[in-house]
Amino acid sequence: MLYRPRLPGQRAQALQTVHMADALARRGHVVTVLADRGDAPHTVAAALARVGLSESPRLQLRIAPIGQRGLAGMWFRYALAKWWKGPPGVVYARDLRRLTEAVQRHGTRHQVVLEVHGQGASAGQDNVKNGVLEIEAAAAAVADVVVANCEGTAEAWRQAHGLTGVKVAHNATASARLRGPVPSDGVVRVVGSLRSYKGWTGVLSAADGPGLRAPLEIVGGSVRQLPGPLPAGVTVRPPAPHHAIPDLLARSAALLLPLDDNRFGRELTSPLKLWDYLATATPLVLPDLPSIHRALAAVAADALSAAWYIPGHPESLRAAVDLAVCAPRRPPVLRTWDDRVAELGQVLDGPRSP
Repeated sequence: MLYRPRLPGQRAQALQTVHMADALARRGHVVTVLADRGDAPHTVAAALARVGLSESPRLQLRIAPIGQRGLAGMWFRYALAKWWKGPPGVVYARDLRRLTEAVQRHGTRHQVVLEVHGQGASAGQDNVKNGVLEIEAAAAAVADVVVANCEGTAEAWRQAHGLTGVKVAHNATASARLRGPVPSDGVVRVVGSLRSYKGWTGVLSAADGPGLRAPLEIVGGSVRQLPGPLPAGVTVRPPAPHHAIPDLLARSAALLLPLDDNRFGRELTSPLKLWDYLATATPLVLPDLPSIHRALAAVAADALSAAWYIPGHPESLRAAVDLAVCAPRRPPVLRTWDDRVAELGQVLDGPRSP
């Protein structure tokens, strides 16, 4: 798994990398993950427990023995070179630059699966200027298979780089995060990063003035990331431990997914929080965007009862929250990392251990 996440940690990229590695190990592969040193304690057991997993003989998670970035980089390159010289296998890469550098150094004796998450795959002036298209093209050139996180990302890579046969595999969540109906505590919640391009201006506008029917709690992130001051009725909770989030979501009055009507929101996202939200019985407040409709259709949940809002329209969001907090609980929808790995099928079924 060529990505180099920081572990222990629970950023979205690290969560996805480790859960995919665990699902692959349970499918029968021996999986190696090389990681930077994150939060203490710096042990494999702690890193896995942080995301709700336990050690497995097939999951070979290795954390850098030193935190200094330059020395950790030397360790990473050494460990990668040693793995590369081993029996032919599969390189599952999310790091475009490190993938192309590794192939240049060590050759192409392994199958290469490149997973792409939107990024800058367009022919815009800034991308050309910053070399994004060049980096993407180099990574695509050494990949045997390209896997996209959603349909919009797949189409962007097809158009930008002339690719055919890009595989789409939406994100997922762990089966242990499934939660049935529980009584509501009356709070609408959002979990995840507070980056401005994800529609926070519209959310804060809706919460201002007449406000929302219920208090809004933002779980995780930093107030400094928000585009303005917090309106009355909006609070920010410090990041919650990964294992505690499902119960928090389950007892919420409604779960809000903020996105903006921009290229990222319309085309390039399959939010991890959406799959955690779906795994509960809590009513949903979702942006009326193609990316979200496609994600739901991918799990046959396109007819899901949800309160939809138009991004950037505060009145629409207020009305959707009004509907959601009065709605009954719904049947949970669970999409697991095992489901995602099974979808990829022969793409990932390279050499296995005995």
